[in-house]
Amino acid sequence: MSLTFGTAGMRAPVGPADHQMNVRQVTRISAAVAAWIAEDASRKPHTQHQRLPDDQLPPGGIGDIGRVLDQDDLALRIVVGYDARYGSHAFATTAAEVFAGFGFEVTLFPTPTPTQLVPWLVRKWGLDGGVQITASHNPSGDNGYKVYTANGRQLRDGAQIIEEQIAQIDPEQVPRVTVRPCNDMVRRYIDDVVDFIHPGQADLLRANSDRANLRVAFSAMHGVGGRTLASSLQAAGFAQVYPVMSQHYPDPTFPTVDFPNPEEPAAVAQLLAHGEEVQADVLIALDPDADRCAVGVRDRGELRMLRGDETGPLLATRLLHRRDDAVVASTMVSSRLLSTIAADRGWRYLETPTGFKNICAAAGDATLDYAYEEAVGIAPAPWLVDDKDGIATALAVCAWAAELKGQGLTLIDELRALHRKYGFFIGQQVAVRTTDPAALVELWNANPPSSIAGIPMHHSDHGLIGEHQGGTVRVMIRASGTEPKVKAYVELQGIEQESVLHQALKDVEEQLHSM
Repeated sequence: MSLTFGTAGMRAPVGPADHQMNVRQVTRISAAVAAWIAEDASRKPHTQHQRLPDDQLPPGGIGDIGRVLDQDDLALRIVVGYDARYGSHAFATTAAEVFAGFGFEVTLFPTPTPTQLVPWLVRKWGLDGGVQITASHNPSGDNGYKVYTANGRQLRDGAQIIEEQIAQIDPEQVPRVTVRPCNDMVRRYIDDVVDFIHPGQADLLRANSDRANLRVAFSAMHGVGGRTLASSLQAAGFAQVYPVMSQHYPDPTFPTVDFPNPEEPAAVAQLLAHGEEVQADVLIALDPDADRCAVGVRDRGELRMLRGDETGPLLATRLLHRRDDAVVASTMVSSRLLSTIAADRGWRYLETPTGFKNICAAAGDATLDYAYEEAVGIAPAPWLVDDKDGIATALAVCAWAAELKGQGLTLIDELRALHRKYGFFIGQQVAVRTTDPAALVELWNANPPSSIAGIPMHHSDHGLIGEHQGGTVRVMIRASGTEPKVKAYVELQGIEQESVLHQALKDVEEQLHSM
C-alpha cells in the first residue's frame, strides 16, 4: 500500500513504511513531482524548457524522473514550505534538496509558516510550483505533502500520474543538492493581505477608530498561524487582540486538544472561555497550518462559534456587496444558502466535489471572485491566494465586525437579515470514524434509509431529500479525504424546528453505526 492524494494532498502517520511519511517517501514523492512539473512545463508553448536526450540522463535507472533541464534553459522555480509537526523540517529540507538536484531553483522557507504562503508566493513570483509539508488538522502523529501547480492552485489533474511514478523510483538514486533557506517572507505576505482590507482614504479615520474598539480573541491551535495572525491584526489597526496563550505557540503534540480541528467543539472550548474572560466581540480559531478559520460571535450575549455554512455565505455578501457579475463556488455538501443568494443577486454559482483543489478549478482557467466550503475553509481573495486562507478570512471578518460595532450592530444581525430574506438554513455534521470509510459509504448508498426523523426521503442530485411542513431536509454522505472517517451532512431549509434537525442527526448516526 502506498500514499495517494486525497482532497488536500497526501497525509499519513509518520513512520518507516511505504504507506507512511518518512524521508525515503518524501524523496520519491518529490522526484515524481519534479518530473511531472518539468513535463507539464515542456508542454506549455510559452516555456523554453527542453528535456535532455535519453542517453544524457543521470544514472540510476529511474527513467523519466531523471530528465533534467539543459544548462542553456531557464531553470524551473519552486517554493517549499512546512508546518511545525514532527518531521516537517526534515521533510521540507529533503524535498528542497531533491528539487535542487533535478535542476530547480528552490525557495525554501526558513521557518514553519502558514500553508497559504506557498500558493501566495507561486502567484506573486510566477513560480512553476510549490510544496507545503503539512497534515493540517490531522492528529499529532500524522504529516503530509501538499502540491501546488504554476497557477497557484492545489494539484488536481496530475495526481494519478505522480502516484504511478512514485512506485518506480529508487530513492537511493535520486540526486540531491543542499539548499540554503531564503529570507523570511511572512512580512511581505502580511503587507499584501492587510492591503486586501485597507479602507479607502475617505474611510480611513473611521475604520481605524472602529478597529481599535473591537476586541478579538484568537487561537492558533498549537500551529503556525499565531505570529502571522497577531502581526496582521496589529498591522490592520486592531489594538485589542487577545491570543489563547496556552495554544499560541507551535507544539507538534497539540497538548490541549485531542483533535486540532476548529470544527470540533472540544478544540475551541478554551477559546470560548478565554473570549468571555476578555469580553471579546469576535473569536478566531485557526487550524494548525492556518489556512482554515472558524469564527465566533456574540449571540444574545453569549459567545458561540459560527458554522462554516454560516460564515461562508455571510462573508460573501460583504465582500461582493457591490457586484452583480461575481463568480462564486462551493461544494455539493455545503449549504444551499450561497446558491440561493447568488441566484437573487445575479452571481454565477458553481458547485464542485469537496476539496479546494476542485473548488478553485470550478471556473477553469479563470479566477473565482469568492469560494468557500462547509469545513470552515474560505478563499476571500482568490486573486491573492487561490486556495483557502485563514489569515485573510480572519482579517475580512474582523474588519466587517468592527464596522458593524461602530453602527451598534453585529455579524449575527447580518446573519439574521439573510435568513429573513432567503429563509432559514441550518445544518450539522455527523462524523463516524472507521477503518474503511469507502465501504461504509457504499453500504449506505446500497441501503439508504427510507425515512429520517419520520420524513420520507428520496434520491436527488444533492443526496437524500425529504419535504416537511413547507421545508426541506437534505442528507449527503461521503468518505473524508483527509481522515479515516465518514461524514454525513444534514441541512434543514425553511424548517425552524431544531428538534427536527436533532432527530435527523440521531437517525443518521444510528443508521451509520448499524451498518
